[in-house]
Amino acid sequence: MINNIAFLSLLLYATFGFSQDDMPNDVHEVINWSQSVNQKGCEATITFTVDQKDGWHVYSQEQPTGAVAYPTEFIFQKSSDYELVGTVKEIGAELHGGQFPERSFPGTKAIFKQKIKIKTDKDFVLHVDYVYMACKEACFPPIDEFFDIKLKGCKGEATTENIHTDSDATDETSNVNETQNSEEDNISNTSDSIIVSPIAFETFLVKKSTTEYEYHLEPKSPSSWVLLVGENDFKLDITGKLVSKQQHQFLGNVKDTIINNKSYKLWESGNIVLPFEINEADSTQAIKSSFKFAAIGPENKLFTSDIQSAELSIKSARVQALSDESKTSYWGIFWLAFAGGLVALLTPCVFPMIPMTVSFFTKGSKDKKKGLFRGVMYGFFILLIYVLLSVPFHLVDSLNPNILNNIATNGPLNIFFFIMLFVFGLSFLGAFEIVLPAKWTNKADSKSDLGGLIGIFFMALTLALVSFSCTGPILGSLLANAAGGGAWNLTWGMAGFGVALGLPFALFAIFPSWLNSLPSSGGWLNNVKVVLGFLEIAFAFKFLSNADLSVQAHLLEREVFIAIWIAIFGAMTLYLFNIFSTKHDSPVNGGIGTFRIIIATLSLMFTVYMLPGLFGAPLKLISAFPPPTSYSEIPYGIHGHAPEGSMGEDGIPEGAEFEHNLMVFHNYDLAKKYADEIGKPLMLDFTGHNCVNCRKMEINVWSAERVYKLMNEEFVIASLPVDERIKMPKEEVSPYTGRILKTWGDKWADMQSALYKKNTQPQYIALDKGGQIMNTDATYRSHGNPDAFESWLKAAKEEYVKRGDVITIKGKGTLAEL
Repeated sequence: MINNIAFLSLLLYATFGFSQDDMPNDVHEVINWSQSVNQKGCEATITFTVDQKDGWHVYSQEQPTGAVAYPTEFIFQKSSDYELVGTVKEIGAELHGGQFPERSFPGTKAIFKQKIKIKTDKDFVLHVDYVYMACKEACFPPIDEFFDIKLKGCKGEATTENIHTDSDATDETSNVNETQNSEEDNISNTSDSIIVSPIAFETFLVKKSTTEYEYHLEPKSPSSWVLLVGENDFKLDITGKLVSKQQHQFLGNVKDTIINNKSYKLWESGNIVLPFEINEADSTQAIKSSFKFAAIGPENKLFTSDIQSAELSIKSARVQALSDESKTSYWGIFWLAFAGGLVALLTPCVFPMIPMTVSFFTKGSKDKKKGLFRGVMYGFFILLIYVLLSVPFHLVDSLNPNILNNIATNGPLNIFFFIMLFVFGLSFLGAFEIVLPAKWTNKADSKSDLGGLIGIFFMALTLALVSFSCTGPILGSLLANAAGGGAWNLTWGMAGFGVALGLPFALFAIFPSWLNSLPSSGGWLNNVKVVLGFLEIAFAFKFLSNADLSVQAHLLEREVFIAIWIAIFGAMTLYLFNIFSTKHDSPVNGGIGTFRIIIATLSLMFTVYMLPGLFGAPLKLISAFPPPTSYSEIPYGIHGHAPEGSMGEDGIPEGAEFEHNLMVFHNYDLAKKYADEIGKPLMLDFTGHNCVNCRKMEINVWSAERVYKLMNEEFVIASLPVDERIKMPKEEVSPYTGRILKTWGDKWADMQSALYKKNTQPQYIALDKGGQIMNTDATYRSHGNPDAFESWLKAAKEEYVKRGDVITIKGKGTLAEL
C-alpha cells in the first residue's frame, strides 16, 4: 500500500531529521482515531475524528509541492452494498510554509467526513483502511490501520440514527471558531474543501481624539498565501452608534499580477484601517466588525472566507502619543553658534574693526544719543543679515521636511564641505588669503554713504563681506552641522552667530569708555587664526567621514579617523609650545604666555586621550565625531570578540547583526516579524550614519550597564538609518505621502516623518504587538542620559505587558481551484 521509496525517505526523515529524546513508545499514546455514523434513510455520513495530544498532529490528504510528510489516505473496500458520494472532506487543516511545506491539523482535533449512499436493505459492515503519519519534533513512520463500520440497510425509513461511536468524539476543533457552521455536517459534493483560514487577522482600536477612532486589521499570512485587494475581494464593516465612517483603506504596498490571463491586485505589506467617529456619550460601547476576504495560495488555490467577526471595547483603544520638542531645545544650538561668533570676533578680520567702527558712530555724530542709536542699529543689522541667510532654507523645508536632512547627509555635498573647510583651514595656517571679489565689497561700501538706516544696513553688510575670510570657515561649519536638524536649527544658529558679532558693536557704542580696555592688535591675533586653522582641518575630516559612511565605502574607518585627529592636535600642541611657527607669526620675545601654555597643555592632554581609541576605546568625550565603533577594523576592540550567539549552527535571525554588543536589525519588516515570534516589544531607532547625537546616545547612554541589560534582554531593536544611500531591490511608492522611494534611507525617513512626525535623529519608538506606539517617543534632548532612557524603556516594557496579546480572528472558508 505504501510506496517503498517514499516509506524509506520518510523513515530517514523521521529518524534523523529530529531529536528522538521525547519520542513516545507507541503512536497511540498521542494519536487516537475514532469513527461515528449519522444515518438518515439511505444516506449516511461517516465522521473520522482524530484526538491529538501534546502537540502531535496528523496531515491533510493533499500536500503541497515539496512536502515531505506522508498524506492521510482512506481506502474504502469496494462493495455493492454502498456507493461513495464525492470524496473525503476534512475540517481544520492549515497550510504551513517553510523549507518543508505541509498541510496539517494544529490543535487537538482533526476531522474527516465521507458521505455514502446505501444500496442494500440488509445490514452490512463497511471496511475502510486508513494510513497516516504522526509528527511533532519527531515523526512516526506511516501507520496502516482500519475500521469495520456497522451500517443498517436502507428500508426507506426517514429516521436519523447514530449507529456506532468508538469514543465521545465531537466535531469541535481548537483552531476553528467556537460554533461550527451547519454546512460542515452537510458537505456538498463539489470540488471545494472547507478549511480553516490560512490568513489570520490581528485587530485593535486606535484612539485619535475624543471622538475619532481607527479600526485596525493586520493580516498575518504564511509566505505561501497572499491577500487579494479589490472592491469585491475584501469587505469590512463595523456596527455601533457611529456618527460617520469612511471606506476602509490599505496602508501598505500592493502589487499587480496576472494569473490565468486575469489581473489581480495582491497585498504585500501594511495594515487595513477603517476610520470612524462616535458620539462622546457612546465611549463605553463595543465595536463589532464583520468582513469577508479572498486569498491566493500555492498552486493557484483560491480561498474564499466565510464572514469573520470580532468585538472590541472602545475602552481598549490605544493612544498614539508623541512628545512635543520644547522650543528651549534650540538654545543649545544658539549658544554653540554664539561661542563660534565670539571666536570669530578674535580673528584679524573682525577684531580691529570694533574700535574703528564704534569711534565712527560716536564721534561722527553731533548728537550723542543719535550716535548711540546708530551704533546699536549697526549691531542689530549684523544680527538681521545673518538671520536672513536662513530664510531660503525654510522655503525648501516646507516642500519636503527631509530635504535638508538629505542635503546634510549627501555624499558629494559632504565632500564639498570637506574641501571647503580644508581649504579655509590652509588659509588660516597662512598658505594663502581668501577674500570675496572686490566689486562685492566696493558696491556694498558705496551704499553705506546713504543716509539713515539704509546706510547703516549697508555698513553692516560691508562688515559681513569684508570679514568673510575669517568668519566663513566658522559659519560654514555651523551651516553644515545645523542643516541636518531642519531650517529652524539654521535660524537659531545664525541668530546666535549674529548676536555674538553684533553685540560688541552695540555695547561699545553705549559704553565707549570700554574701548580703552581692549587689547591692541598684534601677533596674538595670528596665533588665534592658526589655531582655528588646525580646528577647521580637524572638522573637515568629519565631513569626509560623513561621505564615506553614506556610501559605506569603509575608506575612512574609525581607527584612521582617530589617527588623523591625533596628528592634527599633536601638531597644534607643538605649535602652541612654540616648537615651530608659521610665516605670518611674530617673533616670541621673553617666552610664551601663561594662557598659551594652558591651551597647549590641554591640547596635549586631548591628544594623549585619543591614543587608546586606536585600539577600541570608546572615547566618550568625542563620541559625536569619529565613525561608530561598528564601522571599524576591530569592531569588538583589540581583545574583544563577537557576542555569544552571533555564531553557531543556527546563527542569528535573518537580517540581524551585532552592533554596540546588541543584536539589531536594519529592516523594519524583519524586526517586526522576529519581535512577534519571540513576544518582545520592538524598539525603532531612527538613526543616521552621520548623526552626531546618535553616536552620543550609543556611546554614553546605551553602554550604561542597566540600559544595556534592558535593551539586550527585553527588546528587539530595529536601527533604521535615514541617510542610508543603498538602493532597495526595487523602487516603492510611499503609502503615506505618495513619494517615490529609491533607497532604504528614503523609506525610513518617509516612515519617520509620516508616522512619528519628526525628521531629526535619534528618535526612539517602542511598539506593541499591534505595531502601535507605547507611552511616548524618546529623543536625545528628552532622554539623553542613562536614568531618563532607562525609565523610558521600563515604562515601555510595562505598557507592553499591560496591553497583552491582540485579538486574533481566524475563521473558515472554502478552498477551490482559481
